[in-house]
Amino acid sequence: MMALVPGDLAPDFTLDSVLDGKVESISLSSMKGKYVVLIFYPVDFGYVTPTEFYSLEPLLETFSTINCNLLAISTEHISSQIKYQTTPRAEAGLNSMKIRLASDPTGDVAKKYGVYKEEENICFSSNFIIDPEGKIITMEKCDLPVGCNMGEQLRQVQAALVMQDKAEGGTPADWEVGQPVCQTGFKPGCAN
Repeated sequence: MMALVPGDLAPDFTLDSVLDGKVESISLSSMKGKYVVLIFYPVDFGYVTPTEFYSLEPLLETFSTINCNLLAISTEHISSQIKYQTTPRAEAGLNSMKIRLASDPTGDVAKKYGVYKEEENICFSSNFIIDPEGKIITMEKCDLPVGCNMGEQLRQVQAALVMQDKAEGGTPADWEVGQPVCQTGFKPGCAN
């Protein structure tokens, strides 16, 4: 299987998931028509993973406002994810954070996305931003001791939204909502 690259269709899947203690199946195709951030994480109750979720929590409302779904996937079993979601923050849990966790115990979905560490049956910390048609816009894959910046994921979704109907130009590094979009070619001051 070839490695996924931006512009590829994101592989579909169906997994058991949990949100607010309710377990239900979810598929990527069920979220078509919205932006989606797939968040692959290695383990519940890890050292780095809780920090990624804690940095994400204050951004959840903004993701919701821009009609973007978030789905966090790991190889942990659903029973562990239920416990992780309800455990207090003082014990490295998510303290009932409003984020859907999905269980990929065989690593099949992680393998499709190229983020599976077979010898440990875990996912690398990774993020994939998928557009409403199901195409991958961005991807970030980190080695296990390195955490992902969730604020950057939000910025990239916001940039994709701004560029969605534009035929040319782009959002420069450190672009933020409200700043101009650069037209084709370098223009001094556009990145400021």
